[in-house]
Amino acid sequence: MNTILYGPPGTGKTYRTTALAVKMCEKDVAVPEKKFEFADDKALKARYEELRTEGRISFVTFHQSYGYEDFIEGLRPELKDGQVSYRVRPGIFREACAAAAKSPSQNHVLIIDEINRANISKVFGELITLLEPDKREGAINAVTVKLPYSGDSFNVPSNLYVIGTMNTADRSIALLDTALRRRFEFEEMQPDYEALSKDPVAGVDIRAMLRAMNDRIEYLYDRDHNIGHAYFIHAKTLADLDAVFRRKVIPLLQEYFYENWSKVLLVLNEKGGGFINVNNDLPKGLESINEGFEPRPRYQIMREFNASAYRNIYQ
Repeated sequence: MNTILYGPPGTGKTYRTTALAVKMCEKDVAVPEKKFEFADDKALKARYEELRTEGRISFVTFHQSYGYEDFIEGLRPELKDGQVSYRVRPGIFREACAAAAKSPSQNHVLIIDEINRANISKVFGELITLLEPDKREGAINAVTVKLPYSGDSFNVPSNLYVIGTMNTADRSIALLDTALRRRFEFEEMQPDYEALSKDPVAGVDIRAMLRAMNDRIEYLYDRDHNIGHAYFIHAKTLADLDAVFRRKVIPLLQEYFYENWSKVLLVLNEKGGGFINVNNDLPKGLESINEGFEPRPRYQIMREFNASAYRNIYQ
């Protein structure tokens, strides 16, 4: 009923969420699970869009400012005839529950992206208990609460599935709210090297390269900050690899290691200016000043990356 997909960036959490949401909707409540098969990713995404348009799949992204009033219900200002008034407006969770309650023979799904970025206690409030399968409508321990703004009685339908995603590089899973841990099942998503092409790209073994980088990242930092396979899934040429490394991988490593370039160099197994040039010379004008300046390395990303630089990562 409640699942959180967690893992480093680029490990396919969004794709897995799409497939999982469609599968949950395709499974009828009243009859055994239907056959879940699509010819390709395009067909899967098309079915996802159909279900979203029908109102059976809802999507929301949590952030630091997200609260109970956005998620459940809250007072919202309205301007009419020059006068400001306030009325209770339902949030996306209450709307998803209402849609599910109207069609009890069909499954509905609410996807919460970046679920760990919000204050869970603040967002769910007293309704965190209602998510439990045995506390839902019609269950043996069903619970109904009175909402504070509208005063309405409220419970969670048994045909509403909740899927959350969690980027472990953004916030450690160890810090996740205990209440959420007890009410969700967790599915880890780590880099899937087999998802990458086994054929070399311009003579570069992409699988071996990514595995070597992640082995070093795990040693120097932790496994929550691995680099996902999705970054390289569409890399077919040396130019593609250049774009991925220059715009995604190297900036990500800079962020991971807080601009500690020595560790970035270690991850890339950089030894001879393949990706990053290291200049230890004093800047012009300082070399003649007797101030005791010591050589200090300065780093500059190379204008071009050649295939040998990528191979050096894993050879």
